[in-house]
Amino acid sequence: MNTLQEIKKLEKKIETLKQSLNSEWVKPDIPQRILKKYGIKPFKIMKRRMRKDGKVWNNINYFDAKKEAKKLGYRLPNIREMLALLEYYLEKNKKVSIHDKEFLGIEELSYDEDVYLEWIDAGKAAAVRGGNWGNGANAGVFTLSLANAPSSVGALIGFRCAK
Repeated sequence: MNTLQEIKKLEKKIETLKQSLNSEWVKPDIPQRILKKYGIKPFKIMKRRMRKDGKVWNNINYFDAKKEAKKLGYRLPNIREMLALLEYYLEKNKKVSIHDKEFLGIEELSYDEDVYLEWIDAGKAAAVRGGNWGNGANAGVFTLSLANAPSSVGALIGFRCAK
């Protein structure tokens, strides 16, 4: 293969990777009145949790998740964005259900994988959102826990990025 063919092949691979990365993001169509209520601007959030070696990235503490997101040029979703997502979701669906495989185009936390908690940025604090449906009142995509120290790691805790 000559150099020109190799370059074209690499360019095609780069374009495929860009398209793949762009399909990994969701821009929720949250009404302006809800964005204004929470003092946020429109944002994009990863459709799926962060991956490492093809698997959901887990066993990562808040500080390292935040650092990894920043390294990629992104950030962790913040608590106000999650509240706006919840309000908009409930307007459209009236309730959160164990049968939801996604919410607003975003892959549901506990669907088909063991990592169902995610770090979010809560200002000067760290928070974990999500919960296994077997946890009763602590279940579902919009459950918020402030009980985990930012240094906590666990097989069930991962993260996704926002921008």
